Amino acid sequence: MDQAQRDILRDKIVLLLTNGMTVEAADSFLVRQGQEPVEAARIVSDARKRITVAADFARDEQLGKAVMRLDDLYAKSIAAQDARTALQAQRELNRLLSLYGGEQRPDPSAPGSESDLAQRLELIASYLLPLALTADRYPVEEHARVAAEIIRNNGLAGVPQAQG
Repeated sequence: MDQAQRDILRDKIVLLLTNGMTVEAADSFLVRQGQEPVEAARIVSDARKRITVAADFARDEQLGKAVMRLDDLYAKSIAAQDARTALQAQRELNRLLSLYGGEQRPDPSAPGSESDLAQRLELIASYLLPLALTADRYPVEEHARVAAEIIRNNGLAGVPQAQG
């Protein structure tokens, strides 16, 4: 098979995959078209790579297609009086367009989140509290202040000692 025929088959598989055909079904389709299983797998692999590259470079275009498809699904669902599917399509569209911005919960593992800050404070406390620099009843911030004062007073910080 020459390269032009291979490209035509690859493009046909790209269309089939983007329209919902599974990879296995695409392989079977090519084998039924007379391709050897190894060649069929190679063509499907090339088609999948092409789809991935297109999605990476044309994210906005892909987003536009997704919006159009969801709009189409919504319209067809309304026409068929299928409120459940219409509602699901609308919810997916809202999620896709980040319309639920005020309702999204922050990622607790994200830097700067309350959970992240609490974990950092616990880590700092695990370093300072065993030093027993001040009474346990004082907050971690006071332990840090006392530790910083001791470091400064003993010339360990690389800054001039406080004149007293």
